Amino acid sequence: MPLYEYYCRKCESRFELLRPFSRIDEPASCPQGHAGGQRVLSTFAALSKGSDGGVSAVGGSACGSCASGNCGSCGLN
Repeated sequence: MPLYEYYCRKCESRFELLRPFSRIDEPASCPQGHAGGQRVLSTFAALSKGSDGGVSAVGGSACGSCASGNCGSCGLN
């Protein structure tokens, strides 16, 4: 069963749910019990370790808060 990411506006949190594809767009309750969580686009990260021992993001963002995969907050620089 696929894992989908949802956002709750009431408590401003993101959460994940395992759901069948047929239910991906149905509103979901967050872990705090608030109804109406909406599905959001998830990012993924694939990490690659280079011959020099450095780690870099490949094919997406390794840090959920940045789009480039290379930002100061995630320690992958």
